[in-house]
Amino acid sequence: MPAYLAEFEAEYRRLGPQSFVRAYPWPVLIVSGIGGVLKGNASRSGTMIAMNSDLLQATALAGRVFPVLKGRNSVRGPVTIGRTSDNDLVIPEYTISTRHCLLALVDGEYRLTDMGTTNGTLVNEVPLTPRKPCRLQGGETMRMGRFSLLFHLPRGFGEFLRQRTQPEDQGQDDFGNDNKKVM
Repeated sequence: MPAYLAEFEAEYRRLGPQSFVRAYPWPVLIVSGIGGVLKGNASRSGTMIAMNSDLLQATALAGRVFPVLKGRNSVRGPVTIGRTSDNDLVIPEYTISTRHCLLALVDGEYRLTDMGTTNGTLVNEVPLTPRKPCRLQGGETMRMGRFSLLFHLPRGFGEFLRQRTQPEDQGQDDFGNDNKKVM
């Protein structure tokens, strides 16, 4: 299975939109950024201090796509997200708590619950109240530890990839300007 965004883009081009969504029918979390101020490792000025090897390890996760699904031998229930291998979705980084949050499908809706973490969980820059579920619709930006992540439902992920893989002379550029050639 692909692990990074570029690999999913290639798979999307290879399969096409409908086949891609059938082949990958689960939501995803995409590591879209690294940074931020953390409670546990901040200097007096409030900025994070990182060693070179620490930064290299963290940047290796940039562009990583995590399918949101239960592990093969996991017990039924919500998808657990955390730093350690006993989680369904493992983000191996010290700013992610051991059991950071839960993502559950309840009555056809996805709900994210922060488990009372040190660094908290934000959805669209709003801090979650610990142990109180937040409804997700797809397309949200989350922050866990020092990582920004995008949450996409399967069709939304397909649309996200379509926009990223369209030829440069079509659609819009990164600034929202129309790129279509006029004849």
